[in-house]
Amino acid sequence: MKELADGFRRFAAKADSKFYSSLIAGQHPHTMMISCSDSRIIPEHIFDAAPGELFMLRNVGNLARTEESSVRACIDYAVKHLKVKRIAVLAHNQCGAVKATEDKEHLDTEGLKKWLEQEEYTGSDLEHAEKAQAVRQLAKLSEYETVKDAVASGKLELCALYFHLDPISMETYEDGEWRSL
Repeated sequence: MKELADGFRRFAAKADSKFYSSLIAGQHPHTMMISCSDSRIIPEHIFDAAPGELFMLRNVGNLARTEESSVRACIDYAVKHLKVKRIAVLAHNQCGAVKATEDKEHLDTEGLKKWLEQEEYTGSDLEHAEKAQAVRQLAKLSEYETVKDAVASGKLELCALYFHLDPISMETYEDGEWRSL
C-alpha cells in the first residue's frame, strides 16, 4: 500500500486542481482504446493524452472479445453514450499474451487458458504474430453490431496501432499494410 499512497501524494502535490475540477462535468474522449494490461504500456503517456481524452479497455493481450459482457459494455458505452470518433487497438512488441499463444500448453491457470483459447500465433516471428493479432481484433470489432452500425453511418472509425518499446516508435495499420507514423 505504501507505493500507492506515496504515488498518490506525489500526484496530488503537482496535479492541476482546476483541471480535475473541470472533469466533474463529464468525460468527452475522442478515442476508445483497447490496450494490453502490460504495465509497460501506458496509452495515456504514449499518446500524450490528458485525463478525459481516452476511454480505456485494458486486458491481457488487447483482445476485443465481444462475446464477453464487460467488453461489450465498454464498447457500447463508448460508442453509444460517449460518441467516441474511433476505436483503436494498441498492440505492442514483446507481448506476453501473444508469446503464450505459440505454446498454450505452458498456460498455467484456467483464467489465462480461457482468455487466450481463441487466439492463435500466426506469423513468421513474434512481431508478425503481434500485428496479426491486432488485425484480428479489428475484424472482431467490425462484426459487432454496435460498431458495425456506427462505422456504416460514418460516425466511427477503427484503427490498429503497434508500439515498439525500443526504439520508441509507432506503426499504424492502413489499407492492409503496417506503416510508420
